Amino acid sequence: MKRVGSLVLTLIACFVSATWAQQKTGLPPFGKQWLFRHRMVNGMPRTLGANSLNSAAPAAAAASRKTWDLGTYPGGTWAQLLSINNFGVAAGWGDVGGDTRMIGVPLFGPNAGKWFESGVSSQDDPWVPYGSAITDTGLIVGSITGKDGEARAYAWSPNHGGIDLGTLEGDKGSDAIAVNHLGTLIVGVSYPEAWDISTAVAWTPELGWHEGKWTVTWKIHKLPTGGLDQPGRVYEGDTLSYWGCWGVNDLGQIAGDGWSGLGEEAVVWNPIRGGKEWEIQQLPHQSTHPSVTDHMYAQALFINNRGEIVGNVTPADGWSAALPAVWTMSRKTHTWELIELPTLSGERTGWSMVCGINDLGDAVGQSVDADGNYLATRWLTRNPSFVKAIGFPGDTSVAFCVNNLGIAVGTYNSGGSDQAFAATIH
Repeated sequence: MKRVGSLVLTLIACFVSATWAQQKTGLPPFGKQWLFRHRMVNGMPRTLGANSLNSAAPAAAAASRKTWDLGTYPGGTWAQLLSINNFGVAAGWGDVGGDTRMIGVPLFGPNAGKWFESGVSSQDDPWVPYGSAITDTGLIVGSITGKDGEARAYAWSPNHGGIDLGTLEGDKGSDAIAVNHLGTLIVGVSYPEAWDISTAVAWTPELGWHEGKWTVTWKIHKLPTGGLDQPGRVYEGDTLSYWGCWGVNDLGQIAGDGWSGLGEEAVVWNPIRGGKEWEIQQLPHQSTHPSVTDHMYAQALFINNRGEIVGNVTPADGWSAALPAVWTMSRKTHTWELIELPTLSGERTGWSMVCGINDLGDAVGQSVDADGNYLATRWLTRNPSFVKAIGFPGDTSVAFCVNNLGIAVGTYNSGGSDQAFAATIH
C-alpha cells in the first residue's frame, strides 16, 4: 500500500511539475453561522477598483519582501486570495472578463506577479468563494459551473486543464473546498442541487493503467456523521442537514461541521483503515479558559499537520458574537481541548474567526478592534494570549491562509472593491 501510495503521489507531482514548467515557458439560508461566514467573506462590495499589477509590470518579489499589494486579475473588478502553498504561489477567486473564475499568482521567481486563471467559469456556484486551495505540488481545487448550471468540484493546474471530480450518486452539485499540502486528499461537499442539503465528502487518488500509461483518477467518499444527523440528536426539534469539510492535513484528518437553522457543531474526521475510511468526533464547546464556562455553537475551519484546528465559537447566549478559537489534542488525556482566543478589542463582542493555520502554529483570520474595524489578524497557538493586526490596508480586511514561510494571503476592501493582498507576519 505504501508503494502504491508513493507512486500515486509521484504521478501527481510529475503531472503538476510539467504544468508549472509550461507556465514558466508559456506564460436557501444555511443558518445564522453560514450567513456569518457569507457576510464575512462576501460582505465587501465588488465594484471597480484599481489594479496595482498588470501582466506588463510584474511584482518584484524577493525573499525579504514584506507585503504584496496584488490588486486584481488584470482588468478585473475584484479578487480574493484564499490559499498559498509553501513555495509562495497563491490561489483564490476573482473577476476575469466578467466571469467568476479561480485565479492565482506566484509571489516569487521569474513569473512573480503574473496572474493565471482556470479558463473555466464558476459563475453560478453558491459555494464561491469557500473552495479554492493550492497544494505544494501546484494542484489547485475548487469548482466550475457544470453543463446543468450546478457547481462541480474541479481540480486543475495552469496551462494543463483540469478534471471534474464528480458528485455522490444522485447528486447534481459538488465543490472541492480544501486539499492537503501533498495533494493526496481533497475534501468538500456534495449536494442534490444548489441551496439544498449538503453532504461532507472526500476524494482520494487511485492509480490505474490506461492505453499504455499510468493514470490517476479520483474516488469520492461520503464521510460519516456518526448519527449526529438524526432528528433531535443535537438540537431538540431540529436536524443537522448540512455538512461540509473546510480543512484537511497530510495525515488525513479533516475539519468541518454540521449545521442547521438553529446552530452548528464543529467536528473532526480521523482516518481509519489506511486512510480509506474515516470516523467522526465532535469537538468540545467547553473552553479551558477559566472565565468561560461554555459556548453555544462551534465552527471548525482549518487543520494543520500538528492536528491543531482553528475556527470560531459563539458565547453561551447564542448569536451575540462569534469568537476566535483553536482546538488541540491534550497529550495527557488524549482528548480535544478548546481555547477561546482573544479579539483585537479585548472584548468578547463582534464577529471574529480564525480561517487558517500553518504547521508552526501561526493562525490568521479576522477580528474586530476597539473602534469596530474588522481587520486581518494573527494569533499564536504557542501563546494563546497573543493577538495582533497583520497590517493589511483598507477599511476592512481578512487573512484566509498562512504558509510555513509566514506569508499570509487574503483580501482588503478600499473604496468598495476587494483587492488581493499578501504579507509576511513574522
